[in-house]
Amino acid sequence: MPAQISEHKVHQYIHRKGLEALTEDEPEIAKAPSHADFDPDDADFELWRLIKALAEDKIRAIHQAMRYGEFIGSKVKLPTDTTRPMELDLLGTYDDGLFILELKINKSAERNAFSELFAYSNYIAEMFALSGHKDITNVLVANLDAKITKNAFLYDLLISDRNIIVYLPEFSDGSLSSLRLKLYLPSDEDFEQFTNQLISHEAMECVVVSFKDIPGWIDSEEVDGALKDYTVEHLGAISGFAAQLMEAEGLHGFCFVRKPWLELPRYYRNSLIVCAVNPFHTVEVEHATAIREQLDDNGIRDLLEVPRSAFRGRLIRLARRALNDTLIEGYSSEFDSPLWSEMVKSLVEVVFTHNIGFHPTGLLREAYVSHINAKYASDGGEDLSILKIDEVTNWLSAWTFMEGCGFTGEEDEEDPDETDEDDETENFLDDEPGN
Repeated sequence: MPAQISEHKVHQYIHRKGLEALTEDEPEIAKAPSHADFDPDDADFELWRLIKALAEDKIRAIHQAMRYGEFIGSKVKLPTDTTRPMELDLLGTYDDGLFILELKINKSAERNAFSELFAYSNYIAEMFALSGHKDITNVLVANLDAKITKNAFLYDLLISDRNIIVYLPEFSDGSLSSLRLKLYLPSDEDFEQFTNQLISHEAMECVVVSFKDIPGWIDSEEVDGALKDYTVEHLGAISGFAAQLMEAEGLHGFCFVRKPWLELPRYYRNSLIVCAVNPFHTVEVEHATAIREQLDDNGIRDLLEVPRSAFRGRLIRLARRALNDTLIEGYSSEFDSPLWSEMVKSLVEVVFTHNIGFHPTGLLREAYVSHINAKYASDGGEDLSILKIDEVTNWLSAWTFMEGCGFTGEEDEEDPDETDEDDETENFLDDEPGN
């Protein structure tokens, strides 16, 4: 922003002109491919490109509706318990409801942009009983120069699933009257890094809760190698309920029930498998450096390991509740937390079994269902079930999708220049001044 133009003047100009006059009717995103344009059989299919298309579909929809909104309030004071109230830059309405706009022109204020934006959003949402985080649309006008704020935008858009959009203020000739708000789109590199960190076998935390058969309701009897219909129905219902709990907690992953083939001896004949992305498996050392410098070695190790373990405990509690709420009292069960990256390669675990009621959740659900829709669109549903839900909940179909996304395959030869997660943690601990 030109030095002679204050943020206050920019605020007044945006309020007076309105978003329609300052934004593009056909921005670059209008030419970008939709997730529906992807070929599911493309040999060069990469998951991050699908995630990018999903994100751009969402941004496109918000922008097309948002630019016709109207401001109904400016510099709206939001009283708090402190002596100085919060001040919301702009409040408005559009076809999909309410939106708030926060202006952060000064570079020094960029890092606090999202925290303030959501503080105002939550304040407005509290006016309406039972409203959620998607009922208020969040608009940020700021220059996203810092990597941490770019990552925060993608996280809130895709993981927290907020309705959020960012415009970059541009002054073509340095004057206030030349101000235009350019729709912000993350780069391919941003999407690739974001997706590769989150969606992989190594990022998944896995919990397995195994329980006995319940004769007449859930049993191991097979006819021509297939389970009885009532067993499939009841195990599928348990998995479906577990998926609802995962969705309620905002978990991104999947769940299903595994039942070994009849000829395989097992004490517990049924296992509910719950897998979700553990956000604490990935550590960005650059962002953690400032915190690391204030902690001793034990504190640093706890910072990395305790929340990772706590997330596993969260999944265990969820799986336990799924059984408590779906089975009779007094059932016998046991819990395990295997490495999904190892378990998924085991023939005994995932091949010589009946895999029932696969349910993807969160971002993985969005990507997988989009993939299914593309398959139906590309071949008219040939060789596919008339009901798409049969494909969505089909383990083999899901496995094929994950394989295509790079979830599976032989381990690459160890690269001496790369370290695994434990080595990264050790390096993080050892990388102290003077070591």
